[in-house]
Amino acid sequence: MLYSPVWVRCSISPFLLQEVFEMTAPFMNIEIRNNSLTEKAMLVTLSISQWTARKLDKEVTETAAEQYHADTRAGRYNKLLVPKKALAMITTCANAARKFHYEQTLPWHDNGARILPAENYLHYSQNMQDLKLKFEKAVAEFLQRYDEYREEAKLLLGNMFRYADYPTWEKLEEKFKFSVSVSPLPSGQDFRVGIADEEIRRIQQDLEARLVDAQVEAMKDLWQRLYKAVSHMADKLTDLDGRFKNSLVGNLCDLVDLLPRLNLTNDPVLEQMRRDVEESLCIYEPEELRKNPVARKEAAEAAIFITAAMEGYMGGFVNGSKN
Repeated sequence: MLYSPVWVRCSISPFLLQEVFEMTAPFMNIEIRNNSLTEKAMLVTLSISQWTARKLDKEVTETAAEQYHADTRAGRYNKLLVPKKALAMITTCANAARKFHYEQTLPWHDNGARILPAENYLHYSQNMQDLKLKFEKAVAEFLQRYDEYREEAKLLLGNMFRYADYPTWEKLEEKFKFSVSVSPLPSGQDFRVGIADEEIRRIQQDLEARLVDAQVEAMKDLWQRLYKAVSHMADKLTDLDGRFKNSLVGNLCDLVDLLPRLNLTNDPVLEQMRRDVEESLCIYEPEELRKNPVARKEAAEAAIFITAAMEGYMGGFVNGSKN
């Protein structure tokens, strides 16, 4: 059963309403105060590598091609050298670290590095250290059982098993890496090389322009994260017979807690939107929304209201694309 979006009384602040109706400019025209991004953020790069445990078997590939009268370029046979369960925990830890890294940082346009606001540095570094320890523990447990997994692979691979496919314990250990590197954001004022002054000024201006662009993109990313989470809740709750996971509420409330640490420009409208989400949507428990149709309807209408308010402010940049 569906019901149509309606404007309702809910705990949306007058401040937000005023901003929604007064803001008519597109999202990209929002003023970015250039109080130096380099002074309030840094670049952070997460690098994780792990053994794939796969090996191309040329002999089997050629045999298959010959049997089916095909070219060897039509397909390749890659053997799984250990059971999938052997690397499952390492993969889980790596994925958790990458997910945390992207959630806790903002986009930057070079080489995989991302912007880490100084406000979020302590939270990021402490949690990332915990994730690194879990990764290293999973690697150690795998290495301890490496010989056992290799023996299991004999049964798994049959005649395709070859000891030569397996790296030594020492070389295998080197294939697992987890590192986080932090570096300052580039600044035009720090650019000094032995070229003409005019060219230096041009490069400095380009660097400063990139910083401003990066700040705009970072703030747009925050708005889109919040919009996506709220609109997703609106979609799920408006279908009164639809099911949803606890994470529908949990993920939104986690984002609400995170946003103040990522709000690089201290955007007051984003902060007010965040507070309205907190006061209107994070007050519900998932089970209450499932069992209480009145609460579910109120939450759905509040989510619809906030989504419409955000669309009015974001202009043509809803869902990451310009209309």
